[in-house]
Amino acid sequence: MKLTYRGVEYDHNPPMLEVSESDILCKYRGRTHHYNYVRHMPFPQPQVALTYRGATYQTNRHGERQTVAQAEPKSVFSAFQRKLAELTPLMDERRQLLREAARSHSESIQRSLEHRIAVAREQGNASLLQQLEDELRQMA
Repeated sequence: MKLTYRGVEYDHNPPMLEVSESDILCKYRGRTHHYNYVRHMPFPQPQVALTYRGATYQTNRHGERQTVAQAEPKSVFSAFQRKLAELTPLMDERRQLLREAARSHSESIQRSLEHRIAVAREQGNASLLQQLEDELRQMA
C-alpha cells in the first residue's frame, strides 16, 4: 500500500497475522458468531536466574518458571565461623602486640620505682623508702 506523509511517499506493508476460528460460539444482538483469535507467535524468552523474597527460581525459553534447589541453607552461624576463621590470624597478632605492650609497661614502672628507691635512699627518707619497697614487692 502506497502512503504519503508530508510529501514523502513510502510503502506500508503491515505484518500479516494468522487468524484462526475457534470452536467458541457467541451471540451478539441475537446472531451467532464464531470467535476469531490471532495465533500467537512464540518469542524465545531469556533464561534468567531470579530471586524473590529469598526463594531462587529461573525461567526457561518458554517463559515457564522452574524452581532451583539450593545446595545448602545459609545460616548466620556458619557465616560467623567463616568470618572468625578469616580474622583469627589478625586477632593473634593483636594479642601478641598487647602482651608486648603490657610487658614493656610493667618494665617501665619497675625502672621508675627503682630510680625513686635510689633517690629515697640518697635523701635518707625511710618512710618513703618503705612505701616504695612495698609497691615493688606488689609488682613482682
